[in-house]
Amino acid sequence: MVKFSSVPLFIAWRYWRSKSADRFGRVVTWLGSIGIVLGVMALVIVLSVMNGLQQQQKDNVLSTLPHAVIQPLDGNLAADFKLRQPLPPFVQSAVGINNSDVILQSTTGIGAARIIGVTDVADDPALAWDELDLPQLLAPSDYHILIGAAVANELKLQVGDKVRVMLAANSQYTPFGRVPVQRLFTVAAVLHGDSSSDQRQVYANLQDVGRLLRIPPEEVQGVRLLLDDPFKITELPDYFPASEWKIADWREQKGEFFQAVAMEKNMMGLLIGLIIVVAIANIVTSLSLMVLDKQGEIAILQTQGMKKRQVMQIFIFQGLLVGVIGTLLGCGLGLLLAEFINPIIGVFNPGAVALPVLFDGTQLMLIVIATLGLTLLSTLYPAYRAAKIEPADALRYE
Repeated sequence: MVKFSSVPLFIAWRYWRSKSADRFGRVVTWLGSIGIVLGVMALVIVLSVMNGLQQQQKDNVLSTLPHAVIQPLDGNLAADFKLRQPLPPFVQSAVGINNSDVILQSTTGIGAARIIGVTDVADDPALAWDELDLPQLLAPSDYHILIGAAVANELKLQVGDKVRVMLAANSQYTPFGRVPVQRLFTVAAVLHGDSSSDQRQVYANLQDVGRLLRIPPEEVQGVRLLLDDPFKITELPDYFPASEWKIADWREQKGEFFQAVAMEKNMMGLLIGLIIVVAIANIVTSLSLMVLDKQGEIAILQTQGMKKRQVMQIFIFQGLLVGVIGTLLGCGLGLLLAEFINPIIGVFNPGAVALPVLFDGTQLMLIVIATLGLTLLSTLYPAYRAAKIEPADALRYE
């Protein structure tokens, strides 16, 4: 037996458990409860799966992509920039970079690419090709180059071939006129990236690219940053103001993809959230019907000394009982089904791809709080109507 110290809560509990003569009202109440359970359950499952997909894409796509490249607006950086420039605490690694758009010329044709000068490859996960010995392939002054598969196929280049790298941005005067800075490089390896933009990139030793760009050996153009969370790039301007630094980040290449994933998650949450809104509308209907059904009892309670504030509390508590039980039950079922969603799907479709699931505690709390908040708001009007009942009018024909 549940004990109550609050009279309105005790009456609300009795009303919720009792079998009202108005069967339609009971049906509406049960529909509201079931709707909240299904809505919260579906919202928890869908958002957990979408969170897992987003995290999986973040790990797969952004783990080998430099999250940001920072460059000073004027001049270059000192090679020992990490000692001179304090880095944000969320930066995992920072390596120097020299890069430029170049024209590659082979014996069979000409193509465009972006050359990136790198060093300290052990500290740069973006260059973590396990099958390649990068320190040996990109030794200083050897003028070796790693070429993307798209460029290699276009220019019919293989390992060991010579390719002329021409820098159109810089040029030099010769007796034959003004010609672009150029240098012969040897293809050391062909890289197979995950996207066409990756395959248009070529890599060479940082010092070799620096000589091509006429940058002193003790300086670099900028820094490649890897963050502990790629989505923290929005905090970089706080450490590197736009008046002094130029920041290029992963959003230039992959931003549209992650925006599409975020938009899809928001739209799915919105559509499923409408189930909860409809269920809460049923609570308004059921409470309104109960107020009409219980007018006589409300009037009697008021004649026995119950205040209007306590009358309101009866129906507020009753609506919250439906909301709390439905929300907690829906959240629990959602967590349970999301945890075992892959075995459940495997029963109906053994060949289905496994879905990643990631639970976000903050997100779950927001779902619970928002549902309970909407439930509370839905009880205010019926409770107000109940408090407006006058005993004399309600008992006139009794």
